[in-house]
Amino acid sequence: MPKQYIVSADTSEKEKVVGGIFTIAQGLWLALGVVISCAVFLLLGQFIPPAVALILALIPGAAVGLLFALYKKYDIPLATYLMYKHRFNKKSKRIGNTASSNYDKQIPL
Repeated sequence: MPKQYIVSADTSEKEKVVGGIFTIAQGLWLALGVVISCAVFLLLGQFIPPAVALILALIPGAAVGLLFALYKKYDIPLATYLMYKHRFNKKSKRIGNTASSNYDKQIPL
């Protein structure tokens, strides 16, 4: 009987579940881009011709959807990078120096 070896799954890369091309997060960002395009089209379609409204609606939807779904900065997705950057900027940049404050006080003998 041949030996069986247990090989763990490769978890270093996310699984491509949306058509075998995109991850779930990428698919959701693209869907958000479509929703933004539809909303802009419905708002602009009341005031300008539908063909022009469609062209103008595709710009913000495609920008948001494609940027957040496909663009990576420093090998991490753009949304994750912006979240990390926001957390870092929100942190206090001061480091408390408590050791020096003890020298100012006189110690009773």
